[in-house]
Amino acid sequence: MGGILMLEYLSKDDIPDALKDIVDAIGIDSFKELIKLVGGSNLYIPNESSITKPVRNKIIRGTFKGDYKEIARRFNISEVQVRNIIKIKDN
Repeated sequence: MGGILMLEYLSKDDIPDALKDIVDAIGIDSFKELIKLVGGSNLYIPNESSITKPVRNKIIRGTFKGDYKEIARRFNISEVQVRNIIKIKDN
């Protein structure tokens, strides 16, 4: 595919206001890469808790020493949630 790659000339000033927060967060070069990767499609970005929950659960399983109450307080979740997380490990 020949021709001039116009994306190379794109600057922050050319970005619509609705997208400038993204450029501020990831930088113009990463924004250009994002356009190349998923430009024109709908992109779902999960919220922080849904993406970090598996990490939290892994830490809970790795540090659990039998005290459900301590883990529940430490991670601000219920003892029932801790039991369910630990139970998944045992299965």
